[in-house]
Amino acid sequence: MKSLIKVPVCIVVILAIGIISGYSAFQLLTFSRTVSVPDIRGKDIVEANNTLRNKGLHIRFEGKDYDINVSEGHIIRQDIPPGHTVKTGREVGVVLSKGLRVRYVPDVVGKSLDTARSLLEERGIRINRIIYVHADNTARDTILAQRPEPNEKGKDTFNIIVSLGDFERR
Repeated sequence: MKSLIKVPVCIVVILAIGIISGYSAFQLLTFSRTVSVPDIRGKDIVEANNTLRNKGLHIRFEGKDYDINVSEGHIIRQDIPPGHTVKTGREVGVVLSKGLRVRYVPDVVGKSLDTARSLLEERGIRINRIIYVHADNTARDTILAQRPEPNEKGKDTFNIIVSLGDFERR
């Protein structure tokens, strides 16, 4: 008779421990603190990591991609949009910029400014600086020089010198 009483008591104790454990786990998972995800796009990896850690979040590196507008080593995108509310301890996936895709620049010397812009835009190259100078025997808006040089590996800056035409003395 003693063994019959011990079996139900053991089952009741095990069930009670299971219920208490389940309730405690539920409380921890559903009532943890929530935070708003900060915007870390454009920040370098160290700054982004510090920003997330201050909010109780973690960074997760998801890869790299080329981007014309974001410098190399800075964050292009994050998997949880800024402003969304998440629980602390969550990871935010990020993709880093590789910078500009290495490419060779076309030769635009001798071409009109409009033609040069079209050629460069087709290759995803934007003109950083235009310097205008007077040049004898050269038509107005003709490219006189460029940097980087033709067939040189491109950078995120492209500078040109453009003719203003003949200099007229008054």
